Amino acid sequence: MDVYLSEEAWQHLRAQALESPRRRACGLLLGHRRGGRFFVERVYPCLSGPFPSARKYRVLDGIFEGKIIGFYSSARRARPAAGKLPPFSYNKLFLEFDPHPEKGLILRPAVVEYSDSFYLVPADLAARPKRRR
Repeated sequence: MDVYLSEEAWQHLRAQALESPRRRACGLLLGHRRGGRFFVERVYPCLSGPFPSARKYRVLDGIFEGKIIGFYSSARRARPAAGKLPPFSYNKLFLEFDPHPEKGLILRPAVVEYSDSFYLVPADLAARPKRRR
């Protein structure tokens, strides 16, 4: 499994990290999945935490026409305990990001899996093409 971030999604995560470095940022990852790759096209910030209630998730998934492929959270927010992940997060992407002053934005993607309890399986970050100048 790997994750590809569009330029727009990358920009929004960087902007959130820059805009409020001490505030906990989190939200939804929007895009699609093809084979073993998650394509993150956009991000949608949520104030209530990385995982909305089940009812709110269904409403948001309808608004975004089924394009919710995962959730993101800054490392400053406590990582969810494996057993505490909501059922609707199964087989979705969880992206933790951390702004680092020297290394830039550090991303840690994982996929939510289930076997007697929920757990996170690390995923690779697909290489982004170099920008032409």
